[in-house]
Amino acid sequence: MALSVEAVLKHSSDLQQARSLGDLMRVTGAAVKALTRYRVAWVAWFDDDGKHVRIPAMTGAHASWESTPVIPRSADAMLEEIATGGHPVVVTDARIDPRTNKEQVARFGNRTLVNIPIILGGRVHGALGTGSFGDEGVVEPTTEELEALVVFGSQLAPAFDRVKALEAQERAEKQNRDLQGHLESLQRVELMGVLAAGVAHDLNNLLAVVLMSLDSIDRSKLGDDADALADATKAIDRMRDVAQQLLQLGRRESGPRATVDLVQKVATTIELVKPSLPPAVTVVQQHEGTPSVDGDAVQLEQALANLVINARDAVGVQGRITLQVDEAVLDPVSASKVRGGRAGRFARVRVSDDGPGIPLALQERVFDPLYTTKPTGTGLGLAVVSRIVEQHHGFLSVDSSPDAGTCFSMYLPAT
Repeated sequence: MALSVEAVLKHSSDLQQARSLGDLMRVTGAAVKALTRYRVAWVAWFDDDGKHVRIPAMTGAHASWESTPVIPRSADAMLEEIATGGHPVVVTDARIDPRTNKEQVARFGNRTLVNIPIILGGRVHGALGTGSFGDEGVVEPTTEELEALVVFGSQLAPAFDRVKALEAQERAEKQNRDLQGHLESLQRVELMGVLAAGVAHDLNNLLAVVLMSLDSIDRSKLGDDADALADATKAIDRMRDVAQQLLQLGRRESGPRATVDLVQKVATTIELVKPSLPPAVTVVQQHEGTPSVDGDAVQLEQALANLVINARDAVGVQGRITLQVDEAVLDPVSASKVRGGRAGRFARVRVSDDGPGIPLALQERVFDPLYTTKPTGTGLGLAVVSRIVEQHHGFLSVDSSPDAGTCFSMYLPAT
């Protein structure tokens, strides 16, 4: 087979048109089939650390550089020889050559192996591999085939670098789009807070009128209806409290620090959030003692509401959410087992659910701003909770496992 310069140049041109790793692999496979008698091709790419190698699968049409598995380079004697020698390595028969891994040879049926160094700027960046398998028998490359592979391999290095740069650019653009989307969500949340505060203000005024009207009724003349009037008055009082809570949550500034009874604060938070819960979701409050903290009542209610809503999203339309209030005394050993923990006496609020749990790999990121796994999430809820807890000189931990639910624990210095 005579070397066709035109054929090599054609495939080199195809490389320049490639926009992804999948494109490069398809072009490489087609080029090797056209330029040699071999049917299969692969590429090994050395990482910058010089110790690892990536081998994108030729069939991975949608593969990306970041998703390509990484393996130790030292595990392959031929790759080491190419990296250090910078010349083609041909194994006539992999079954008997001492450099080959006989277990891998038996698994894949390798016979002849041809590895061409991919060189750019005098440095070996990887290897282009091909060869024969199984019933194809030993197929030694001709001089022309080796020369064609060397010429084509020299074009792979800049093509791979360009595709890696394009992938990095696309990732940056996607991150920018995601950030813009999160900012828009944040603006919507802020707008909703302003609107809610306005509605709550008007509602508060209207409720005041209703209460004044109810108070003007002479209860002595109502007879059996007096109890109904009392119930209505209590309901209006509660509605006014809810409107006042919405007003406070809608304000940009936080309130003054004071002693906060956590048991009472958990109870009022449950009443505030309960209308947003599905009918089949049960909320249970438990407590041991009545620990108090020095803090901003509005901020703490915001943090608790976010945790309950997060638990609601986890359980879906049916489940159980438990809020437990107690006191925890941590020594240095037990504190070291809690995320951000330190020794001391703390008032603790645990919000747990019986949802599907959070994968271990994601638990370290759940408190990151703008990070979310929910299709309609903003990535703000848990980040806000974490910030509020830190402002109160406490810490927040998560304990979760698949199919075992999740528990968020707020540790606040006890007064």
